[in-house]
Formats: sequence, C-alpha cells, structure tokens
Amino acid sequence: MRCTARAAKLPTVRTYVQRARADQRERTALAIERAALRELGIRGYADLRLADVAQRAGVALRTLYLHAPTKEALVSAALGRRAVALARKVERWQPPEASAAAVLDDLVAYHERTYRSDRQVLEVLELLVDSGAPGGGALLRSLDRVRLQLIERAMAMLARRGALRVRPEHAAALAHALLAYPTWRAALTGPAKRRAPALIADALRSSLLA
Repeated sequence: MRCTARAAKLPTVRTYVQRARADQRERTALAIERAALRELGIRGYADLRLADVAQRAGVALRTLYLHAPTKEALVSAALGRRAVALARKVERWQPPEASAAAVLDDLVAYHERTYRSDRQVLEVLELLVDSGAPGGGALLRSLDRVRLQLIERAMAMLARRGALRVRPEHAAALAHALLAYPTWRAALTGPAKRRAPALIADALRSSLLA
C-alpha cells in the first residue's frame, strides 16, 4: 500500500519539476530578450556582442548560446517574439460604438498607448532597417500591415455610417500616414510634445469627417 501511494505521487512531482524548469527557461529567455533589445538600442546591430548581452542578462555565455547560437538568431528571436506580441495587441482594438469624432479620438489614443508602451521595440526595428540587418524590415512591414488593417476597419465602419467626407480608402491612407510610428516619434519629440496626439486627432477629424 505504501509503495502504491508513493508511486501515485511521482507523476505529480514530475509535473511540478517540469513546470518549474519551463518557468525558469521562460524567465531566462525574457532576460536575454530584454538584454538583447537594450544592447541593440545602445550599440546598434553592427557592434552587438553576445558576451555583452549575456552579462546584461545575468546568464553565462554558454546559456545564451543554448537560446541563440548566433547574433542573427538572437536578434531574430528577440524581435520576433516582441513583434508577435505587439501585433496581437494591435489586432485586439475594435472601433467603439460612439460618435465618429470619438472613434477617431480612440484610434489616435490607442496608437499613442501602443507607441509609448512598445517604443523600445519599434525604435530597434527601425534601427535594424536603417543598418541593413537581416529580418528587421520584414518585421516592421508585418506590424505596419496589422496597423493598416486596424485603420481600414475603423474607416469602413465610419463609411457605413455616412460619417466620412472622403472615400474610405483615402481616409485610411491619410490616417495611416499620420499614425505611422516614425510620425509619432517625430511628433512626440518635436515642438508639439504632449499636445501631438490631440493635434493629430484634430487633423483627422477636420480632414475626414463630414
């Protein structure tokens, strides 16, 4: 009876150990991901060194090699994971059941929140594109496609209500230009600073709404 009870506990213990190991691997992967993004932001892709990433992440270099054996693999994994999470976040937005002006305001506010919360990833992606590093352009384009789909969804809804003064595809094109990540960076760091989102929302309302 005692042996039977001990045997019954073994799967539970094994499951706990496996879960603990999985959690530790996930924490290590996140630490490496954050360290890689930080080092990319500081040094750029050309001067990125795996040893510096390992030191910043607080892991041994051999542990880093288990997660990413090359610089290309490290950057691809770190940015790919963040890009997928950001795309999922953007996809969840739905136009609110509100006035046309409120829909545009909410669209602008959502882009502002997304930009501020994920600015590090977006800036590193743009840095990679500028430096010609592999993978950066594809990830940035995939994020841009998701963002454009979100904008098109909002404009199609406003068009169905008869709230637009221009064709929905033209409205989406203008909103896409004003809500692009490079535009946000320039707006939030330029003369307008904190007033930039309100100014962009005003521009969209005055240009698009009937």
